[in-house]
Amino acid sequence: MKNIIIGTAGHVDHGKTRLIKALSGIDTDRLEEEKKRGITIELGFAHIPNDAGYNIGVIDVPGHEKFIKNMLAGIGGIDFVLFVVAADEGIMPQTREHFEILKALGISDGIIAVTKTDMVDEEWLEMLLEEVEDYFKGSFLEGKPVIPVSAATGENIELLKEEIIRKCDRETKRREEKELFRLPVDRVFTMSGFGTVVTGTLVDGTIKVGDEVMVYPHVGEGAGGSDGKKAKIRGIQTYGKDTDMAIAGQRTAINLSGVSKEDIDRGDVLAWKDAVTVTNMIDVKLNIFSSSDRIVLNNSRVHLYSGSDEVLCKVILLDRDAIAADEECYAQLRLEEPMALRRGDRFIIRFYSPIITIGGGIVLDTLPAKHKRNREEILEGIDILANGSLSDIILMKAGERRFVKQEELARELGLLDGEMEASVAALLTDSVTLDADSQTAGLIRLADRTLMSTAKFGRLRGSAEHIINEYHEANPLADGIPRQELLSRIREQWFITDDKMLQSVVRFLLEAGVIEDKGKSIALKGFKIEYTPAQLALKDKIAKMYKDAGIEMIRTEDVMTFDKDRGIINAMLGDLADSGEIIKVNPSYYISAEGWSIALEAAKSFEGEFTLAEYRDKLGTSRKYAAEILPALDKAGLTVFNGTSRVVVKR
Repeated sequence: MKNIIIGTAGHVDHGKTRLIKALSGIDTDRLEEEKKRGITIELGFAHIPNDAGYNIGVIDVPGHEKFIKNMLAGIGGIDFVLFVVAADEGIMPQTREHFEILKALGISDGIIAVTKTDMVDEEWLEMLLEEVEDYFKGSFLEGKPVIPVSAATGENIELLKEEIIRKCDRETKRREEKELFRLPVDRVFTMSGFGTVVTGTLVDGTIKVGDEVMVYPHVGEGAGGSDGKKAKIRGIQTYGKDTDMAIAGQRTAINLSGVSKEDIDRGDVLAWKDAVTVTNMIDVKLNIFSSSDRIVLNNSRVHLYSGSDEVLCKVILLDRDAIAADEECYAQLRLEEPMALRRGDRFIIRFYSPIITIGGGIVLDTLPAKHKRNREEILEGIDILANGSLSDIILMKAGERRFVKQEELARELGLLDGEMEASVAALLTDSVTLDADSQTAGLIRLADRTLMSTAKFGRLRGSAEHIINEYHEANPLADGIPRQELLSRIREQWFITDDKMLQSVVRFLLEAGVIEDKGKSIALKGFKIEYTPAQLALKDKIAKMYKDAGIEMIRTEDVMTFDKDRGIINAMLGDLADSGEIIKVNPSYYISAEGWSIALEAAKSFEGEFTLAEYRDKLGTSRKYAAEILPALDKAGLTVFNGTSRVVVKR
C-alpha cells in the first residue's frame, strides 16, 4: 500500500483546517486555544479516506507568522503540498513566506486550492485565479492544478479529492530500507498504561514492533552526546490503527520503552543506530529568499530549522562578507546545540531578531573540519560535495586529513553498506607504490577498512620516508628507526588516535614496499648501513671470527669489546645477520652460517628421540655449546623437546 504525506501551506485564516475537515472528516485543531481563537497554533494531523487503497496523511500547519516555527516542524517531510489561497484575500504575506519555505525545502509538486469561493462573485474569482497563476509562474507550482473550492458548500471538494488521488499515483522517492529508518519527533506525550509516545512523519526506512532504535541527539547525563539513547519499539499506530510495522511516508505514533518523556523533545530524531550524524557544525549551500529585505553578514547569529528541530547557530560565509536577497553561497553553520542530520537534508534559517524567515539551503557535509574563510581549496572541496559524482565525493573525503573508515563514510553520505561497497570497489587500485607527489585518482582500503585516496597515500608515504630518513641521518649505523618512535611520530603528524588504524597504516606501508621490518626497528626499503673503511675492516674481521669458530660459538658480549661504541657493533652484527653470514642463536650467541648448517644436519641424523648428551657427541662439541644450540632448533621448528629428550619433526 502506497503511503503519501500531504502538507498544507498558506496564509492564516485562509481555510486550511476547514478544507482538511471537508476532505477527511477530521478537525485537526485539537487545542482548546485553537478552537477559541479560530486559528491553528500547533501541527494538526488527519488522513483522507479513499477507495484507491492509499494511506494519505495530511499535516495541517499554522498559517500565522507567530507560529512559523511550528509550521517548519511538520512541513519538511511531505510528498507534495496542498497550497491554500483564500478567494476573498488572494496572495498575502504568509502566502509568500510559506511558498519561499517550500522552495527552499525542495518540495517539487502540489495542488493549489482557492478556498472560500462562496464568499466572492464569479468575476472576482476569475480575476483571483489569474492572479494566483501569475504568482506561481516559473516555480514548481506552475502548471499544477488550481481548483476553486468551498468547504462551506462542498463545491469541488470531491474534484479536489480526485486530484489528490491522481497525485498519489506517482512514484514516491522515499526509501524503505530498514537501516535508513528515521522519524523526526514533532510531539512527545505519555499515555496511562503505555508510557512514552512520540509522533512524527516516518521520512525514511521501516520499523517494526520489538526493534531497538536510538534517540538522537541525546545529551542527558552519562549519555555521551552523539551516542544517542537506546529505546525499544513497544507499539506502533498509523492513522489511528495499531500495526506491527510502519513504513516511510506514514504519519506514525510510536510507544517506546526504555525512555521517559523527559528523555525526548520535539526536534529529536528516532533512528536506526548510526543512521544519522549528530553534529555541531555543517557545511551547506545557502540561499537567501528573493523576497527577503535582510542582509546576512558573516558571523551572523540565526535560527536554524531542519526536520522538526530548531537551534541557534552562527553563519560563516566562506567566500564573502555578506549575502543578500536572491543570492547563494557556500557557508559553514556552527551550531550552539547538536542536531541529528544526514547529508542532503534541507533547512530553513530565520533572522535572530526580529525572527523573520530569510532563507534556506541543503546540508552538504555533516562532519566538516572547521574552515578558514576565502580558501580556494576549501571552496573547491565543498563544490565537489555540491555538484560532484559519488565517486568524486568518496575520493575527496578519503583524501582529507581525517582518516575515515568505509562504514563511517557510508553513514556520512547516507548510503547503505552495499551501495558504499559497490562504489568503493570500482575505485580500488593496485597501484600502491605511489610517490609523495602522486595525483593518481584511486582508492586504497586498509586492513581495518580505513579508506585513503591514492593521493593521500602518496602524502603519507612522503611523510613516513621523511621521518625515517631524518633518523637514518642522525643515526647512520642504526638499522632503522625504533618501531614505536615511528608510530608515535606518524600519530602526531597525522592526528591518528585509533591504535588499530595506526597499525593498519604501517602494515600497508610495509606491504606496499615502502618500508621494511627489522624486528624492533623499521627502515626504508633497501636501506643499507654505510661504514667507514675502518669499520668495514672490523666488520670483515668479526665475520671471519665467527666463520673460523664454526660450532664453537663466540659470546656476543665478548664481541662488544671490539669498539667502545656498542651501537656500531650491534649494527654490524645485525647487518651480518641480515645478509645470512651469521645466525642469531639467542641474545648471548651468534653462530656462523656454516656452523648452523652443521648443527642442523647433526640433529637430522637422528632417526628417533635423542638426548642432549647424544647430540653433543654427534656434533663433537662441548655440552655448553650444544645446550645453547638445541633450544634454537626447537624455536626454528626443527625439533620438539618433551622434557628429557628431543625428536626431529621437520627434515
